[in-house]
This record gives sequence, structure tokens and C-alpha cells, in this order.
Amino acid sequence: MGIIDYLAIFSIALLFLLGTPLSVTFGIGSVVIMLHTMNLPLTNISQIFFSTMSSYPLLAMPFFILAGNLILWGGGMGHLRDFMNRMVGHLPGGMAVAICIFAAFLGSISGSATACLAIIGTIFVPMMAESGYSRAFASGLAVTSAGLGAVIPPSVFMIVFGASNRVSVSDLFAAGVGPGLLAALLMCITSVIISKKRRYRAEAKASFALRMDAFKKASPILFMPVIVLGGIYSGIFSPTQAASVACIYSLFIGIFIYRGINGKIFMNSLVETVRLSSMIYFLVIGGDLFGRVLGYIGVPQMISNTVISLHLGPVAFLIAVQVLLLVMGFFFSSFPMVVIVLPLFLPSVLSLGIDPALYGALAVFCSIIGEVTPPMGPQLWIAAPICKEKIGNIIRESWVFLGVQVFTLMLVTIFPQISLFLVNLLR
Repeated sequence: MGIIDYLAIFSIALLFLLGTPLSVTFGIGSVVIMLHTMNLPLTNISQIFFSTMSSYPLLAMPFFILAGNLILWGGGMGHLRDFMNRMVGHLPGGMAVAICIFAAFLGSISGSATACLAIIGTIFVPMMAESGYSRAFASGLAVTSAGLGAVIPPSVFMIVFGASNRVSVSDLFAAGVGPGLLAALLMCITSVIISKKRRYRAEAKASFALRMDAFKKASPILFMPVIVLGGIYSGIFSPTQAASVACIYSLFIGIFIYRGINGKIFMNSLVETVRLSSMIYFLVIGGDLFGRVLGYIGVPQMISNTVISLHLGPVAFLIAVQVLLLVMGFFFSSFPMVVIVLPLFLPSVLSLGIDPALYGALAVFCSIIGEVTPPMGPQLWIAAPICKEKIGNIIRESWVFLGVQVFTLMLVTIFPQISLFLVNLLR
């Protein structure tokens, strides 16, 4: 490497510290190294741009984001909230349990932790505060349970990881079901324990007629995961086709059943989808360029050789990677980790005989946890205005639920069939 290469790497570090958008940060330095050291002509670099953008599995991402936005503004969220509350609201900590179930269910619709947080923070946190729950507790639970939306399929993070590294998106989806549902269950149990200890009061028990009425009104939304995930796992359509089906279905129930979608809301959904998708696509492009540079330098091979020299077994390796990712989560946002950091360990994963779907699900889960850990914790900054609570209070209440999620990671690592059972069943 020459002086220009070192200057390019220095510029990447400097731009990162200055808060420059990561797509620009990694893109500029990588293009300089590609031109100077790797001797790639600009035409080849432009082809990399095109090949990254034209990935068929990656096409599912904007469609799932659009489907989530249409569901969010389609008018059915209130009915879904009432259904969850009437089913479990009378139990000790019932509304807290409803948040966890609600988040797990939304994960099978939107695939976005941010969308889940926006819905939960807007709908459930005020309800819990009015029912006597601490707003800080409700906010901490909301921001941590929202992460389940990025683990339980369909997950935008898993689509990006799978499309960028040629790992089956369907397998990644299946591998995320077990860890996501287990985390939701353990968070429900933890919520009940805390609610009993603090003596949060439960809601009045709803009658059978009210429950059936709530189920009837929420059933169009409840049926959506059956269509999307059932179609994927039965082989009727691919994840990308499932995303387009989800958009059509969300638009249909939003217009004709809940009647919450009009021309303005539809355009707002499109604009928000284009904005978020463009940000992710540019980040994926920058990450792909930077990943090729790291591959040229030999970083993945260095990591693989180091792992071999340490004689780590599959479980020890996965635990070591998870600890590293959790520590990095204090300082890095999740998407850069998914695009740039996670692929670095894939050669070692394959050499140790670890199922890449298991690694992808666990690594994505680690990255999502980093969304809530300070000082970066972008979800914390989003949650504060949505939940109308101070960040410090949210952090204080979220640690116990983050601990539950880390405990879930350890369980799945030690007992990988929790994640791989569905993968092996559907392959």
C-alpha cells in the first residue's frame, strides 16, 4: 500500500468522525483505493454499483417497507391494539405483555424496528401511562421490544445481509423465527415479574363477546403474516414476490376495509419508502465497495486464519463474535455492521461448519441490540420524542430487557436447534 492508500483510509476515518453519511464515507475512500491500488477502471466500478442495486433478493426491501408504511397509516392499528389488550390486558402486567406480543406480530408485517417503535410508542405507551404504568418502564419496553420486528421475519436487515452475501433469505427468515419468539416469551415473563413487583394494576377482563368483536375487526391484519410467511415457506412465492403481495394486500385492506388510506397518505407512504430505501441502498453500495477493498487487502482471510490458530469450536466462535458485535453496538449503528462487519466473519463461519443462516440470525440480533445501547443507540433518540420520555429514564428501564435478549442469544448459541429446527424442516 502506498501513501495514497493510507490517505484514503485516513479520509474514511476522518469523514466517519465528522459525521459524514456512511455511504459517502466508505464510498469515497474505497473508490480511491480501487482506482489507485486495485487498478480498476471507472467503468468496472460503475458496474459494481449497478450489480449491487439490481440484486433480486434486495428488491424485497422497499416493498416490505412500503407494506409496513401502508399498514401503519391504513387505519387498522387501533383494532389490532384493542384485540391484544382485550386478550391479555386483564393479566398481571397484561399491557406490558401486549406490547411484546404486538411487537412480535408487527415484525411479521413491517420488518422494520423503527416502524414497530413508531407504532408501539404512539399507541401503547400513552395507554400504559394512563393505566398507572411508569412511562419510563413503558418506553424502555417499547424501544427494546421494537427490535423484535427486525429479527422475526420478514426482516429488512436479513434481506440486506442475505442479498449481499448470497445467503438464502428464506433460510434467514426461518432462522429468525425461533430466537425472535423466544425473546418475546422471555420478555413477557420479565414484564409480568416487574409489573407484579411494582404492583401495576391490570385492566378489567373483557367479555367473550368483546374479544370476538376485537378479533373480527383485527382479523384482516392478523391474516397478513399467514399470507406472506405461509406463501414463502410453502414455496408459492419467493421473499421478493411475497413483499409485493404484502404491498397489494396492505393497500387493499387500507382502502376497502379500514378505509384509512387516501391519496395523500398513499403518497406519503411512497415518499417515506423511497427516502428510507434510498438511504439503505446507498449504504449497501458503499459497504459493498469497502468490503471489496477489505477483501483485496485480505482482512477476511486474516480473521479466518486467526480463528483457525485459536482452535475455537463453533459455539466458542459464535460467542466471541457476539461479544464483539455487542461491544461494537455501543459505537456503531446496525446497518453499517450488517453491511460491512458481519460479512468479514463468513469465511470463518463456513470453515467451522456453522450454518450461515444461524450465524446471520444471531449476528443480526446482536446488531439490533446495538440500536438501543448508548451512546449511539439511534432507537433511543427516536423513542424519546415518540414516547415523550427522557433518554436517561428510557435507558435505565431498558437494561433488564436488553439482558433478556442477550440471554436469548446465549441460549440459541448453545442450543442452535431453537433457530435451525424450522430451517431444516423447510429446506
